[in-house]
Amino acid sequence: MIPLIHDMNGKKVVIFGGGEVGFRKASFFYPESDIYVVSRTFYKKFNSINITAIEKELNDAEDNFFLDIINESFLVVAATSDQNLNNHIGRLSKKAGILFNNADGNTGDVMIPSVISGKNYMIAISTCGKSPGMSRYIRKSLEERFPDLDEMISLQSEVRELLKKKEPVQKRRNEILRNIIYDEKVWEELKRDWNSALIYIQEKYFR
Repeated sequence: MIPLIHDMNGKKVVIFGGGEVGFRKASFFYPESDIYVVSRTFYKKFNSINITAIEKELNDAEDNFFLDIINESFLVVAATSDQNLNNHIGRLSKKAGILFNNADGNTGDVMIPSVISGKNYMIAISTCGKSPGMSRYIRKSLEERFPDLDEMISLQSEVRELLKKKEPVQKRRNEILRNIIYDEKVWEELKRDWNSALIYIQEKYFR
């Protein structure tokens, strides 16, 4: 498998299973995708997001029911507590040519990563299903270690535009931008104020 960031805007995502796991899966795609959740019962937090809820006892459902529900879907997610049922949904999805993620059972075509995101960045983390706890640990560690990522990216964007007007040599511009990232003083100034960091950069690197 390889990582891929995909535009899910307006894509139909069908999730089988209305428990806490199903809710986490739905929350991952909300509000970008059109989310359908099929289950006999629904975890109370589903009320906090906009989904299409379909009440159905899945253990008694015929294949035609599943195939009708997943028709024209971009992705199917099996998040029930029954591995055999999850795997069966996976086989039907494959038969229909639809991407599949399995919360518990045989690995599907798609793995849903742990994500850190801000206004200016997105980082996906996955242990390929081997240790979800480790994915959460890595995410938390990055969030604690780099609380000012958004500000640095914004600063880099601003400095990049300023450098285009002041430094004609692209190689030199790239070198300055790289040095700024590794300049601990810039990070210290960012903690105080974005403008202070920009002033420091201009004084040090724009001579």
